[in-house]
Amino acid sequence: MKSFLLFVSTASGFTSPATLRDIPSSPARSSRTAVTMIEADTLLVALPSVAALGISLQQGSFSGGIAQAPTHAAMPAMPKATEKVDITLARNNFKRWNDALQTKNPTVVADLYSSEALSFLPTVSPMHIKDGTNTEEYFTAFVQKNPFGTITDDSVQPYGDGDAYLHSGLYTFELGSGAERAPVQARFSYVWKKEDGSWKISHHHSSVRPAGPDMLQVARDNFKKWNDALQTKDPKKVAALYSAAGDLSFLPTVSPEHIKDGSSTEDYFTAFVQKNPFGTITDDSVMVFDDGDAYLHSGMYTFDLGEGRKRAPTEARFSYVWRKSGGDYKISHHHSSVRPV
Repeated sequence: MKSFLLFVSTASGFTSPATLRDIPSSPARSSRTAVTMIEADTLLVALPSVAALGISLQQGSFSGGIAQAPTHAAMPAMPKATEKVDITLARNNFKRWNDALQTKNPTVVADLYSSEALSFLPTVSPMHIKDGTNTEEYFTAFVQKNPFGTITDDSVQPYGDGDAYLHSGLYTFELGSGAERAPVQARFSYVWKKEDGSWKISHHHSSVRPAGPDMLQVARDNFKKWNDALQTKDPKKVAALYSAAGDLSFLPTVSPEHIKDGSSTEDYFTAFVQKNPFGTITDDSVMVFDDGDAYLHSGMYTFDLGEGRKRAPTEARFSYVWRKSGGDYKISHHHSSVRPV
């Protein structure tokens, strides 16, 4: 017994392929849908053409006749994986450079610099180096100083598709040997670029870090502000120089109290300014913290106190901690005591 399959098509869908033309079918109905009984073994022979026809119809490419089997289109190229540019990558490349210095081989160091386009402004050379030969000559002398660099502050800016970045900030170099070995604070800018899959330095600018402000002079200027405020005899103006951030510690010369707020500070100076105080520093030093945002100013001062014949000097000791608050220095700690005999 032959097996039959029910084959349904619509006139608007497609035209039957040539392999099915001689198969008897029932008369077409008035509707546009035709139902055909097809012998199963005949359909199996025709399946490749039917499959190709279905694919062609899906792609809108069939135009009559026998459909051809589709060819596979080439797969699109995968995007090139790029290395993540972040502070870790930048520091790792800096370590490669610093490790190269430890070899004391100028060729090894110079090999990390670009051979395509270079701009090198070294710390201790007046030259603008643009080629590998001069780079190697510079490091021939520099590696003899036994340099070792440590980054103290840095940031990174990626460029392009992650094939270049700027690494900049501050580093400290230990230079010299034995008792003569000393740190040098400097600033750096590196531009690293990918060349043939490897990171190379295309720009390097290094310079000695300029000296910051003379903090001892800053401390003395702020002491003068405080002393000038005393001369106004306005306790509010004096108290305004003290921190209102909740971190105040004030141990006055002639009070047993540990003052921690502005109100009590003002109360103390209400009485103290009536003594007509005038302070003169006789010995001092400064210790700087947080890159100059805070400092300890300590030493000795002499205060003239009283009026007329009763006016007399008092030798005392002082410790001030001044901290930046809203761009201005404020006193967060003040300890004053009479100098022991």
